[in-house]
Amino acid sequence: MDETTRLWLWLNYATNRDSRLFFDLLSRVDDLSELYDTIRQKEYDVIDDVRGTVRERLIAASDPTFLDRYCAWLQKNDVTVVTPESDAYPPLLNEIYDPPSLLFCKGRLPKELPLPIAMVGARNCTQYGRDVAELLGAQLSERGATVVTGLAAGIDSAAAKGALSAGADCPVIGVIGCGIDQVYPKENKQLYDEVIERGAIVTELLPKTPPLAANFPARNRILSGISRGVVVIEAAERSGTSITADCAREQGREVFAVPGRITDPMSVGTNRMLVRGEAKPVTCAADILSEFTDDAGDGALNSAAKQVTFTSLGPVGQEIYMALLQGEKDADELLEWIDCPAPDLNAALTRLLFSEIIQQLPGRVYALDTIHTVVTFDQ
Repeated sequence: MDETTRLWLWLNYATNRDSRLFFDLLSRVDDLSELYDTIRQKEYDVIDDVRGTVRERLIAASDPTFLDRYCAWLQKNDVTVVTPESDAYPPLLNEIYDPPSLLFCKGRLPKELPLPIAMVGARNCTQYGRDVAELLGAQLSERGATVVTGLAAGIDSAAAKGALSAGADCPVIGVIGCGIDQVYPKENKQLYDEVIERGAIVTELLPKTPPLAANFPARNRILSGISRGVVVIEAAERSGTSITADCAREQGREVFAVPGRITDPMSVGTNRMLVRGEAKPVTCAADILSEFTDDAGDGALNSAAKQVTFTSLGPVGQEIYMALLQGEKDADELLEWIDCPAPDLNAALTRLLFSEIIQQLPGRVYALDTIHTVVTFDQ
């Protein structure tokens, strides 16, 4: 680790990731080494107005053996340090209010993330929400976007699993609300490892910081700040997910929401976002990607129609596909064509819609989506 990064680590530790205080102290000297040397020499005039724990940490951490131990621990645990001066520091973070002074990272954080899209939602999500998150996560990754999640339980984990299942080359990024050495929730250990293998896990919080509730609002500003857009899938009226959406709007990011059942408490937040015009509706990945045509023009996205096999549609899905080959049909007409209970038909229609195999037209009329998906028949 170079000396400049070591000094950023020192000041970050001393300010306990208070980035505003970090940059304020940095502005008082010509360079960071000057501040470090001044405090090592016990010349404290430059920090006369700094009191309490921060002052004590500045002085205690100026001992070179502290930095040696700190850096040795990071190296032993395969943790890299990304400062705003590093090539790997996400450029979008420089646009937000109160950008993190430093990121701890495990895995590979590319210099440029191809179209980063955050996916957030309720921890106590429904099966519908989990299925949609996995589908959209996979679709976005297949099309060349970077899926960003908080790796919490529920929607966050489902979106990451969907992106990882796509088998694409695009990275998956986890922004966590605890130290880089912590796993939250504990049962996500395997998911953490898979994300590290495919992309990176990042946090501004110091190592060994537990996942306290107070950490997550600050984490959310990074989650949205690192992304071009935020997709909300299931949220209560006031929740951490709603805070993330608020952060995204304040940062000038695009906000999307997946409509939910009006009788479902987990859909109150998303449905009200849509009614208030605070988010754009999402029924498939194309609704998201179409908002970022500049990325597509730069070749960042794979706009070619994906291919799926007919057998992968499932029994009811296959019958729907064959019926729509004959022409557009509404739900009642499909029920006449297909011998199955209405709930099974609705479930299959939802899967096909989010897989972009079919599309819904006005009047709840359905048609094949031949622009986004080509269905091939097994030989």
